[in-house]
Amino acid sequence: MPRFTKLITSVSLTCILAVSLISCGGGGGGGGGGGSSDTTISTSAQRTGTVGILLTDKPADPSLFVAMNATIERMGLIGSENGDEVTLFSDEPQTIDLLSLKNESIPFTFRDDVPVGTYCKIRLILSDLELVLVDDTPDDLTDNETYHPNLPGNGKLDLLARDCFTVEEGNVITVQVDMDGGNSIHITENNNGYNFRPVVFVDVLEEGFESKLVRLEGEITEVMPDENSLLICDALPMQQTASMECVEIKLGDDTAFFDNLNYNGEPRSLDELLLEENLGEVVVVVGWPDHQVMPHVDVDVDIPRGHLPSPGECRLWMIDEPPGLQSPPGDCESLEEQITDVSVLVDHEGVVSDRYHPLMEVDALVIELGDFLQVEGEVAADADISGFGMNVTESGSVVTAGPLDVMFHQDEPGINGTRIVSKSGDILDYLEVAVPRTVQVDGVLDLTGTEAVLKAALVIIDTTTEENDQQITGTILSIGANGFVLSPEEDTVCGIATTDLTVTYANGVDFLTVVITDTVSEITPDGTLEVGQDVGINGSCSADGYIAESVVILDDQRIP
Repeated sequence: MPRFTKLITSVSLTCILAVSLISCGGGGGGGGGGGSSDTTISTSAQRTGTVGILLTDKPADPSLFVAMNATIERMGLIGSENGDEVTLFSDEPQTIDLLSLKNESIPFTFRDDVPVGTYCKIRLILSDLELVLVDDTPDDLTDNETYHPNLPGNGKLDLLARDCFTVEEGNVITVQVDMDGGNSIHITENNNGYNFRPVVFVDVLEEGFESKLVRLEGEITEVMPDENSLLICDALPMQQTASMECVEIKLGDDTAFFDNLNYNGEPRSLDELLLEENLGEVVVVVGWPDHQVMPHVDVDVDIPRGHLPSPGECRLWMIDEPPGLQSPPGDCESLEEQITDVSVLVDHEGVVSDRYHPLMEVDALVIELGDFLQVEGEVAADADISGFGMNVTESGSVVTAGPLDVMFHQDEPGINGTRIVSKSGDILDYLEVAVPRTVQVDGVLDLTGTEAVLKAALVIIDTTTEENDQQITGTILSIGANGFVLSPEEDTVCGIATTDLTVTYANGVDFLTVVITDTVSEITPDGTLEVGQDVGINGSCSADGYIAESVVILDDQRIP
């Protein structure tokens, strides 16, 4: 029987009905019979919403680096009106290997008490960037050479969103921060070091925006067969909150469930996932983050601390009744059945639904119960319906003398098999698994035969990186209507030695401007090209020349 669904629904409905009259307020504050303390717990002291940050990365050159370890010290929001900063992350500095995020995003920080208002800028403070270089002993990463480039602007990055966003009461805004490692790292002259010139894309998740897949891990707190969904908690890194860090996981026709606790990583029906016996189990979920999350406005209930029940008990609190007229504490599950639109369930810490309300919703692609390996590499043999061969990245979790066999689980009636997708989550046919595309596989290693076989739950194919893709940098010589002429730093572009390169814009080309000063690096969407500017370009070679997909304008204003 669902434990928290009714709580969430009832409280939200109460707020929706009341908001036009009293901004989701209620009676019940002041005193009255039996209170032992004047201190109260109020669930609506300030009008707030939630802001969450998903962190991802565009890949850097794997022939140069085995890791790019960025240490994030602080992250905050800058308001558009008064410029005040709202801290999103300020715990112990967190180090993240950006290369591990090239195929998906992860939740980095969420805060559910962000004051309502309009925000245009995210401030990110880096304290270190460690580049771990490739060497000739890939099985041993302890002796790899490392390089720590200087961080411009004292590591402070001001990131402007493509559009300002408004935090409204009870709503959730999720922002994808894409650290473009490939465009951010540049080899210095004479190949004797690396420069860090930060390139970061900031996008609010909204309808029409193609976000990356997100990967979450959390504990199953509720199964909801009628809604075809489940609630996982302890799944989001939260700042200064009593929230249980919950995410609603929605199951659909494309969702696949794999069980490595009971069935050796085999696919199982979703009905088996939605059993109460799975409560408390930890699962990994990969799926599409929803740009719309059910809004939640806290109920205005003032509860004197002397009226909170003892640990392990609950109280059915009538919103419009004073404390002295509230019913006595009792069993939480029994009282849950008695919730109405004018009452809430209260435990020793306050209103229960406030803490279990989901701050994120994800349409699940794959759900994994138990331990699964994550293996990266390149496709070594084109796939057929049964699987494919892959060359495993030498610094990865699996070491093989030759290509590793990857097996696809086949679809069965009522059960989905291996999911094959692009980095943005587009479901693909197995024919897209082709040489020499890069690939990431979640699976279980079967060692029962003469050769190891990786039984795949999830296969992510990079369909954007082909042999003719090339990143280049240089100085603009002249500008035309559909592109510009560049003096490239590279000796050869598209396999041809060139000094003047004609660059043509692709449809929907992106522009980004990076202004670096001695105190800050400010990164702004869009920009205006001028002769003499230094630029970095993501693009590809074609029969018509070099085609630019994105152009980064670099304006370095530091004093030499």
